[in-house]
Amino acid sequence: MPQDGHMDRAPATSPMPPPARRLLRVALGTVLFVAFGFLGRLTVIDETSLSLIWPAAGVAALWLSTGDRRTWPTDFAALAVASFGVNVVTGASVPAGLGFAASNTLQVALFVLLTRRWTTDVWGLGGHVPLHRLADLGRLVAISALACLAGALTGALALWAAHADFAPISVAVWWGRNSVSMVVITVFGLIAGPPLFAATGAKDLARILYDAARARTLARLVEAELLVATTVGLYAAIFGERTAEPLSFLVLSVSIWAGLRFTPTAVMVHGLAIGAAGLLFTLNGLGPLADIHSPHYRALVAQVFMATTVLTGLALAFSRVERDQATRHLRQARRESDERTRLLRAVLDSMNEGLVVVEEGGRIVLTNAATPILLGIEDLHRSLRPAATYGLYHADGTPLSDDDLPGLRTLDGEAVPPADFHLRADAVPQGRVLEIGVEPLPQLNPDDRPLAMINIRDVTLDRQHRDALASFAGVVAHDLFNPLTVVSGWAEALEEELADGAVTADVGMPMVRHLQDAANHMRHVIGDLLAYTVARDQSLRPGPVDLTAEIRALARLREEGPEPPIISVAPAMEVWADPVLARQLFDNLLGNAVKYVAPGVRPRVDVRGHRDHDWLEVRVTDNGIGIPDDQRDLVFETFHRAHRDGYQGTGLGLAICRRIADRHGGSIHAEQGPDGLGTTFVVRLPANAAGYAKAAQPLRAAPTPSPEEQSA
Repeated sequence: MPQDGHMDRAPATSPMPPPARRLLRVALGTVLFVAFGFLGRLTVIDETSLSLIWPAAGVAALWLSTGDRRTWPTDFAALAVASFGVNVVTGASVPAGLGFAASNTLQVALFVLLTRRWTTDVWGLGGHVPLHRLADLGRLVAISALACLAGALTGALALWAAHADFAPISVAVWWGRNSVSMVVITVFGLIAGPPLFAATGAKDLARILYDAARARTLARLVEAELLVATTVGLYAAIFGERTAEPLSFLVLSVSIWAGLRFTPTAVMVHGLAIGAAGLLFTLNGLGPLADIHSPHYRALVAQVFMATTVLTGLALAFSRVERDQATRHLRQARRESDERTRLLRAVLDSMNEGLVVVEEGGRIVLTNAATPILLGIEDLHRSLRPAATYGLYHADGTPLSDDDLPGLRTLDGEAVPPADFHLRADAVPQGRVLEIGVEPLPQLNPDDRPLAMINIRDVTLDRQHRDALASFAGVVAHDLFNPLTVVSGWAEALEEELADGAVTADVGMPMVRHLQDAANHMRHVIGDLLAYTVARDQSLRPGPVDLTAEIRALARLREEGPEPPIISVAPAMEVWADPVLARQLFDNLLGNAVKYVAPGVRPRVDVRGHRDHDWLEVRVTDNGIGIPDDQRDLVFETFHRAHRDGYQGTGLGLAICRRIADRHGGSIHAEQGPDGLGTTFVVRLPANAAGYAKAAQPLRAAPTPSPEEQSA
């Protein structure tokens, strides 16, 4: 058995043994009972035929308790016959033999009945768990005492009815010897049985016995040898002389030693050895117990001595096993708790949202790494600080007061809905909008202080997107509503003319042209919205693009008219990009360069490229009307137009250009043209696959659209 006392579930007995196995079981139980019965009858102490020891009581209890309803009828019948036969053959009268048989049968029956009710999970007693708990040992002692008391009283009553000479003190001796034998032998069998019954053959059984006997370490072997030597020395000193000093209590020291250091099996063997040795010395008139003149008291004290030595060591061994198991379970629970704590901490610290748990009074119980970052502070400290420390303001600009702290309001029993607060902190110069929500946490115990969980979310971009969405919707509605108004107005005018009769060409054609212009304008707006959506959402298919060839092809499309634009394109410009989106980007730039020129000025566009390692910088310079200094960044916003008077447009062309450049990990910006004339757009794109790979992944992948873009 392992030294640490670890208990595995033992194999259960066969649910339905074949007839041959039942016969073998009855035969083996009967032989063992008879053998130990004869051994007990060798220790008869007086003319009442009462034995000093009766190990057959333990054999019978172990035999019958390991059976079931199918084997009990045969087992009990064999027990009664064997008990009667042993006692009669060894000199007991027939009435005494009948009394002893009735006593043995009753006490075993009561033992089986009580163990089936009180120790239902122990192996050999109807369960599958090896005996190792101190509580089960205590129950077995109590069951044995009750069963043997009933047996002793039954036997005494039977002897009295048969007019046999039987002293009342003999009942106590009878009860004591049977109780001790039943406890000691039954417990020994229940401890040793599971590993022995688990053996699959002779070799396996030999291995199990070897593992149980061998010491795990040299130190344990030395300690075992010292225990044996000490025990032998004590017994030689205490029981070696007829008139030994009353020092038998010292035997308990070696029982305690064994119980504290060795396995229950080893303790049981040790206890049986020293208990049996004490009885043998006493029977031979040696030792302090031999000085007791009354044979009945001497027998009773000897039984108490044996029970004390065995049960003391076993109780300590079982307590140690339970303590070791509890310690292992505690360590395992602690490891699992630590793992859960680390997992919870990792989850909390991986959150982008801030989380704070506070208890009544403002003490911070739990927080995560995102909280101080969102609040722009280095440390939260151990409790909530004055509101002014956090730099939070209401939406109307008033500072947050101590009484307004959402966590404290919730702990005071107030229902606080989530609200936006503006953060103004030195660590966040651009400011931040935080949505702070608070929920009370349930109290696990009535005595626990109230807790509240504060959730902090950075909603700055969300709120910006929401505001931009409102602006975006207004611009789209305005740009579509104006041509619709024109269409509606001219349609009504045409309807009125038609109502008056036939409409001449000089009247109707201008009206139709106005309707066509309005429709064309709406078509351009819708087309640009679709182009913006494509630039935003279309999956990229990057590859080598001959940018020179693409731009020259776009230039040739603008060669119509009496004075076509003059577009010069530098040779050998190559980029690594999505061909469709790259073409759209430069088509928009050429379109703007040709469109935004002063009246009477022939457009001139110069496209040049400069290689910078894995990047190509393309400069598109025109001779147009230019862009005011304060508008050069704004022209890349959606629907923003720097020039509205005299020039048609939707304000989406340059926004599309920026979106395409951003998605390739590049950039675009506007500069004043040479000599202060016109505009130069500078586009930076990957020149090869290596440059594209170095670009930021979030910028290449199709980003999650903002609310305003979802409407585009």
